[in-house]
Amino acid sequence: MMTTASHLAYQLELPEERGDVQRDLEIKPKASYVVVVKNPEAATPPGAGLPERQKAELPGRMQEQFRGRKFMQAEPQLLDHEGAEVILIGADEDVPGELGIELHPERETLESAQIFRDLSLPRSKVATEPLTEGRWR
Repeated sequence: MMTTASHLAYQLELPEERGDVQRDLEIKPKASYVVVVKNPEAATPPGAGLPERQKAELPGRMQEQFRGRKFMQAEPQLLDHEGAEVILIGADEDVPGELGIELHPERETLESAQIFRDLSLPRSKVATEPLTEGRWR
């Protein structure tokens, strides 16, 4: 049986050079992660994951898809449930070699960054230095 995995692949657009923020948070210039969803019924080490009351409550058939495993590949229907826990597993920094795709980041500036519009955030109230300059405020 062949299974497919969901990947999150990215290449940084801003800042042009990695700074303290990216190093502290271990954000690589480009990387790939396998995306999985944690079984809400699986045990979690103390202090990790969501509190029991916040975990996703999946319908029976959906919960059965885990077949007792601790996690499974990310499926859109699993992500539609509040409390679904997503785990990113580092896969590779060589995205073209691993996935056979080339990443083509747009060279954005703070003025053109779509993220502020997408998140409906006023730029004047958001610390932008971590994004644009890679340094903590």
